[in-house]
Amino acid sequence: MIVKRVAGRAESLCWRLGASFTVLVLLVTALLTGTAVRTAATVSLNAQKDSAKSSVIGITTAFADSLLHTNQNPAQLAEQLGLSAGGRVIWLGPDGIVRVDGGGNSGLNGTLLSLHEEMLNAHEPKAQIYNTGNDWVVYAISPLKADKLSEGYILLIRDLKAIRQELSELKKRLWITGAILASAFTLLGSLLAKSISKPIQLLTRAVQGMQAGKLKQSVPIEGSSEITSLSNAFNNMAAQVAELDEQRSAFVANAAHELRTPLAALKAMVEGMEYENGLTAGFIRQIDRLSHLVNSLLTLTRLDNSKLELNMGTLPVKGLLDEALWTMKPLLLKRKLVLNIEEETWIYGDPDWLHQALVNVLDNAIRYTPNDKEIYLDVKNIDDFVHIIIEDTGKGVEPDMLPYLGDRFFRISASRDRKSGGSGLGLSIVSEIVSLHNGFVTFDSPPDRGLKVDIALPKAHPENLTIS
Repeated sequence: MIVKRVAGRAESLCWRLGASFTVLVLLVTALLTGTAVRTAATVSLNAQKDSAKSSVIGITTAFADSLLHTNQNPAQLAEQLGLSAGGRVIWLGPDGIVRVDGGGNSGLNGTLLSLHEEMLNAHEPKAQIYNTGNDWVVYAISPLKADKLSEGYILLIRDLKAIRQELSELKKRLWITGAILASAFTLLGSLLAKSISKPIQLLTRAVQGMQAGKLKQSVPIEGSSEITSLSNAFNNMAAQVAELDEQRSAFVANAAHELRTPLAALKAMVEGMEYENGLTAGFIRQIDRLSHLVNSLLTLTRLDNSKLELNMGTLPVKGLLDEALWTMKPLLLKRKLVLNIEEETWIYGDPDWLHQALVNVLDNAIRYTPNDKEIYLDVKNIDDFVHIIIEDTGKGVEPDMLPYLGDRFFRISASRDRKSGGSGLGLSIVSEIVSLHNGFVTFDSPPDRGLKVDIALPKAHPENLTIS
């Protein structure tokens, strides 16, 4: 099923460019945040390791002096030194068994403290960072000697929870900064994209207008040099196309007007001649065909006129159909008309032009429907449109031909050819008229069926109904 309708919506360049800037800034923020946090963590942990190593050396010296020269309680000394060093001081024997716990946990005394072998066998001060899962802890150990005799080790333990909190705050601040930058760049990108997309959108609308048949288009010259060059080129092209179209329309109109008079005179002369072997009747048929073609060309010329004014009003669909069927009644006598109208419906349009559209479709259906065969006429209400569907019972149309129905002078060969007497303009006139009423025409030809023409016209709004 092919619908002759120009529709569509272009993606927003502003949104895409703004979103691209946002994603880019967020990716850069994530990369920089990760790098900054890792770098800060490395620097902070190394500083804490060096600090703990220096502290444990001082604590070891103080412990050695106390063992040699004072009688101070080792537990009290360990507690005091731990407070001043910001950690927990433990005195280990050479075998790794706890002698004194400066943290006040006497229950730990006499137990073997589980440490890495490299820490217990340290011959010089060492410090190591350990990750407990939630926090970091620094262990610093130094051999303890009193009067050149080994008295074990001094172990300093510091909780580095504050560092993890500081890094968390740093990460938070960086993400907030990144979000602010992302918002700023999104706004900047949107403004930049708007300055680029606005002239492009104007060009797009102008091109769509030309596709719809409104050839007099012009776009403002603004934007970058490339855009202004493109706008200039388009305006020049549109002006030339519009001028050529006006010349074409004027030529067709003038030619059609010039042909009508001699055709009428020729027909009168032929009708006054004596019939001879059917030749006169053939002349008259050909003159009628030419007259019909000329009238169709004049109709299309009027429809092409941008200054065409429609006599719009609220119209009952049934009344429009009754008038069209009355007009075609002599030709319908040998066909069977099957009517199906769901309910009375109203549309808003020009009665004369809509009458011509309906007559053209009915004429097309009659032309291709054999005698004593059916022509179906249905009226359906679907959403905001009234669908007038006319279907003949001829030989139908090939699917690959459907997209071209409604094009000017398009004709279908084989079963629906010139023998029908058509000019190839009837359905194009229908499409033009329906388009002027903000409707659309659909062509369909199911297998083993004739041609179905669906004319969709907008319903009249309730406020426009003026039923007398």
